[in-house]
Amino acid sequence: MKIEENFRLEIIVVDDDSPDGTAEQVSDLAHTQTKIRLIRRVGRSGLASAIKEGLLDAIGDIAVSMDCDGQHEPSTVRDAIHALIGQNKDLIIGSRFHPQACIKGLSTSRETGSNLANRIARYSLHKNYSNLTAYMSGFFVIRLNETTLPTIRGVEVNGFKFLYELLSVSKGRIEAGEVPLNFQSRASGESKIDLSIFWDFLISALHTLTLRVLPRRAISFGIVGASGFLVQLITTFI
Repeated sequence: MKIEENFRLEIIVVDDDSPDGTAEQVSDLAHTQTKIRLIRRVGRSGLASAIKEGLLDAIGDIAVSMDCDGQHEPSTVRDAIHALIGQNKDLIIGSRFHPQACIKGLSTSRETGSNLANRIARYSLHKNYSNLTAYMSGFFVIRLNETTLPTIRGVEVNGFKFLYELLSVSKGRIEAGEVPLNFQSRASGESKIDLSIFWDFLISALHTLTLRVLPRRAISFGIVGASGFLVQLITTFI
C-alpha cells in the first residue's frame, strides 16, 4: 500500500538562506510540483527553530520530520505513519537504538557519545517515556492536533534537539511509540556534533531535571560559576 494512494502530501523545505543553491532548486521544483513548499528564512537560523516553524506551517493532520543527508530511509516514513495510525499514538520516533534497527556509517566515537547522551536523556524525562529507546532522533512522525500543537509552540528552539525538547515540554502528555531505523551512511554534509553541542545538551538536561523552572541562561551562568569556584579550590589546594 502506497502512502500517495491514501494521503494528500505536502513537502516543506525550510532553508536558512543557505548559499548552496537549495532554495533556488526547491523554488524551481515548486513551480511544477504543487506539493512542494519553500520556507526561506533570512536572519533566522537553527535546526530546532526550522523544525518548529515547518511543523507550525504545515496544513496537514500528520507531519514527518527527517534529515535530508540520506541517513534516514524514505521507506521508514510509511512504516512510521502506519504505526502512528495503527497504535493510535500522537508521536512515532524512528530509533537507531531499537533492537531491530540497522546502523551503517556511524563512527565508534559518535556511537559512544550518542549512547551516553541517550541514557542521560532517559533519566531526565517523564516516566511515561522510559519505554522509548531514542530521545534525540532527527526522524519522527507526529499528529498535529490539540495535544501536540501547543507543545510544539512551547519548544525552546535554543535547546539541544527538537525531539528531546518536545518530550520535555510535553511532561508525558504526548503518547509516543517507535519504529526501527535503517540508519544509512551520510550521503552529503557532515556531523555538527562538537563541544558547543555537548554544552547545549548539558543545559537542556539540567533544565529538564529542574522541571524547566530555572531559565536556561541561569543554569549556564551557574555551571560557569561553579566550574570557576572548583578551579580556584583545586589551585588553592595545590
